[in-house]
Amino acid sequence: MKAAGFWFLMFCLLALLALLTMNTNPQRLKYRHPPEETQPPASGSSEKSEKTWSKVYAELYGPKGLEKTWEIATPKGYFTEADREHFLRDIPEKKQFGEAKVTVKEDGDDLVFSIYYKGANP
Repeated sequence: MKAAGFWFLMFCLLALLALLTMNTNPQRLKYRHPPEETQPPASGSSEKSEKTWSKVYAELYGPKGLEKTWEIATPKGYFTEADREHFLRDIPEKKQFGEAKVTVKEDGDDLVFSIYYKGANP
């Protein structure tokens, strides 16, 4: 009976460590979701076509480096250049992170916003 309790405790600790590692690891996942029903505007449309991204991420950098990464919701199913410009203006104006500096880059088919706060520099 003592051996069963010991192994139960060891597996619980192992599960707890795995859970903590998954929740505190700032690396973003490279998993590709299946295409959503909503598609970006067709490139052959008569309007000026603009670049779109289906996955958009935000990376939060503090004084010690990368602290957190999360995926930004795209209610339309994609993110346009106008959305990108709005987001670049919106973060500093709302001051959610104090005096934050924001940069943006493309990572393959993804768009990544890097937010530097608490004196962190790009």
